[in-house]
Amino acid sequence: MFEELYLIPIFLYIFSYLLFLPKEMKLYRLFIYLIYTGFIFQSIIFFTILSFKGFAVPVRIDRFVFFNAWILMFIVVLFSLFYKIEYILLYITPLVAINLLIGFFAPHILIKPVMFNFDKTILFTHIILILIGDSFFALAFIVSLIYIFQERKIKIKKNLKLFDKKDIQIPEVLHPGRGYNLELLDNINYKCLKIGFPFITIGILIGIYLSGTLFKTFMIVKPIEIVSLITWLIYAVLLHERIAKGLRGKNAAVFSVIGFLLIILSLGFSFYLFPSFHGFE
Repeated sequence: MFEELYLIPIFLYIFSYLLFLPKEMKLYRLFIYLIYTGFIFQSIIFFTILSFKGFAVPVRIDRFVFFNAWILMFIVVLFSLFYKIEYILLYITPLVAINLLIGFFAPHILIKPVMFNFDKTILFTHIILILIGDSFFALAFIVSLIYIFQERKIKIKKNLKLFDKKDIQIPEVLHPGRGYNLELLDNINYKCLKIGFPFITIGILIGIYLSGTLFKTFMIVKPIEIVSLITWLIYAVLLHERIAKGLRGKNAAVFSVIGFLLIILSLGFSFYLFPSFHGFE
């Protein structure tokens, strides 16, 4: 019923990128408006599903993916408006569109957590906290990649551009003559880390509690817990180094990239390789 509606934001997100093909600077504002319009439709669909279905378990995979995509886009839109960095939308929106496409084509398989009958509220809290934390770290990941490439371009005296061809006139806001502001990118990375880390920390602690409830013991060492703790340690060290020792720049960006890649690995362990260890039937 609702999955056909996913096509609306998908179409808007994909169509917006076609505006770069005519090489017209005046189309840039339309690109931004289409991205925001896509997010508005995405939000309407999300809250419509929520009003009809609520937080129901078992949940279908496509709706779980759609929920994840909405959280990520919501955070990105907030940062783009607050910091006036609309070019972030240029790099994040494809990830959101891919998530929506996965949600659209995903089989309508139900995720059935076996501990649901015992810890409904706690389970939802765990899922939401992890998704929010992961979304902040996803933004930090993209910002870190932009930082790394921009710094490299500066060293070879070039600017980071979406297109490097001289005949393409992309608006100044996408690649200013002085390049993307490295200090601002580093600050956004730090903000994402500070906000996302508490969500991940509490989410992991709740996950350990749920695991203990499911397996009746906290002594079983499970792959998902090992990867999650390694990821948590990387971000904990990064946050400590940034606060206590003023770690900044490329090193902080590299740590953020490694941490997010481990999050992807953790999700792979969770949903594909060891679903039983994560409490899924």
